[in-house]
Amino acid sequence: MKQSTRIGTKHLADMETERLAWSLKTFADATPISSLRKLESEIAEIEKNIEGGIKDPEEYADAMMCLLDSAGRDGITVAEILSAFEIKLDKNKLRKWRKNPDDSYSHVKD
Repeated sequence: MKQSTRIGTKHLADMETERLAWSLKTFADATPISSLRKLESEIAEIEKNIEGGIKDPEEYADAMMCLLDSAGRDGITVAEILSAFEIKLDKNKLRKWRKNPDDSYSHVKD
């Protein structure tokens, strides 16, 4: 399966290389865990927008940047994530799923 990671005139990997270099310089003391804490606040903003009927792709971009920041600070590249994405999607398609009380879903453990 060929993955398309081209967005506008840049590839996602190129944008992430630029973003991570900027982040490492700007937030020198951040850690993979602190980036996840920031992600939690970005998710709360997205939830508030959804509840208010506001569609703001920039908030999703913020959340994605926080997740990629955590990965990058943990030594995991976009290429590795995209490869794992493809593998995980194939695995998930083969699983059985159940709906949880909070309307999320979990795979049924064998």
